[in-house]
Amino acid sequence: MKKLISSIISLSIAACAALPTAVAADSDYVPTLYFRSNAAKCVSVCPNGNSVVFRSELGGSSDISVNASVYIDDESLSCWNVHPVWKCASGYARLENLVDPLPMSDDAPNIAYAYAETDENGKFIHIRHATILSADTELNTMSFTAQVSSYTDRSAMKPYGEKSDSYPLTSFDLSISEGAPEGEYTVYFLTEPEDYPDQRVSDVAMRTEEGSLVKAPAAKPLTVTVTDRRFGDVNGDSKVDSNDASAVLVAYSKSSTGGEHGLSDVEFACGDTDKNGLVTSSDASNILAYYSYLSTTDEEAVNFTEFLENKKK
Repeated sequence: MKKLISSIISLSIAACAALPTAVAADSDYVPTLYFRSNAAKCVSVCPNGNSVVFRSELGGSSDISVNASVYIDDESLSCWNVHPVWKCASGYARLENLVDPLPMSDDAPNIAYAYAETDENGKFIHIRHATILSADTELNTMSFTAQVSSYTDRSAMKPYGEKSDSYPLTSFDLSISEGAPEGEYTVYFLTEPEDYPDQRVSDVAMRTEEGSLVKAPAAKPLTVTVTDRRFGDVNGDSKVDSNDASAVLVAYSKSSTGGEHGLSDVEFACGDTDKNGLVTSSDASNILAYYSYLSTTDEEAVNFTEFLENKKK
């Protein structure tokens, strides 16, 4: 049944692609699909969108859940159908809680997303657009479709915001089991069949100079790193001290002059203590404050996250 549905949808998209258009992209151009993690208590996000989970900061909880969003970067603004499909192949990580920004329910109102529409009062509506969601727990895949729902008007969808990726298409959770080992867990867009021969993969229907075409977008994966390394331990010597603060200041100096910060994802996440996606002198100050706390407390020390939370009170 899954194979039949996939084939029918693909044929339908291809048939609609023959319709004329007023918006046209370069025939060689393709949009890019990518992910971005969202920061949380034990989750730090790197500038590239990847994230690092510090198990030492969980505070006794064994649950690891990383929320991530799906984006499309499309300078041409010529898509009338966008269909990302993504997968995680690890047996330790499950894709869950796929969000529909256009739910058909009064209890779950429409929300801002990449192609959201509003009425004259600024209220989110869905008149010309539709969304379709699908999740396969057996294959650990998810798919999301945003499309023009009118068969008489297949003009390109307009972005909600200045760019196509001012807002995400949708979001989901990557739930990692308690017994998961340290390491990288990858979520990637399917760009070719992997689970069965005619599996539908990520595609976009675009208005191009050669007419409307169904194309395979460029795609960037998401890497979630689970580590037992201490938050703040930038240099990886199992301590949080002045050496880590110095490493942050070096990285800050490099980035503030237009260069690369020179840190790995884990090193960067360790140094981004306020989780604002940057390593700055403020992070170095936080590390020094925690180092001073560890050096002087006579009680059982709290973890770095709890220390910073107490510091704000």
